[in-house]
Amino acid sequence: MAGARWAQSELLDKNPKADVRVFAIWFRMYPGDAESKWPRGLLTDTRVEHRWDEPKAAGRWFLTRLTTLRPSRGGDGKFPQQADALWDCYLLFDRNASWDETPSGVLSWGYTVMRTREQLLKDFQFAIGAR
Repeated sequence: MAGARWAQSELLDKNPKADVRVFAIWFRMYPGDAESKWPRGLLTDTRVEHRWDEPKAAGRWFLTRLTTLRPSRGGDGKFPQQADALWDCYLLFDRNASWDETPSGVLSWGYTVMRTREQLLKDFQFAIGAR
């Protein structure tokens, strides 16, 4: 949840006019996680679209395709989790990304958000033209 708080304050709050869309996908990873406990107050920006993904479909899909993503600005390259789904990470896409079998237009990705936040900030600024 620290990553979501950081993204709200450092990316979205500091760039209120940036033309971006954020998709936050939440699912159960720990025994206490539940949709009823979902922290809706973490990412409150109107550019954020939240989804609860009980079957972890998105996290599983990205986990199986992680090695085929080709980020143009680099990426963390590591995913040390022993998990059944990609989580606590970011994937940053450019405006012209297309979604086929494997998404194109990946600028960068990182795990965990907090560990890779400097790269995310740099790539986010590149994406919104604030170089």
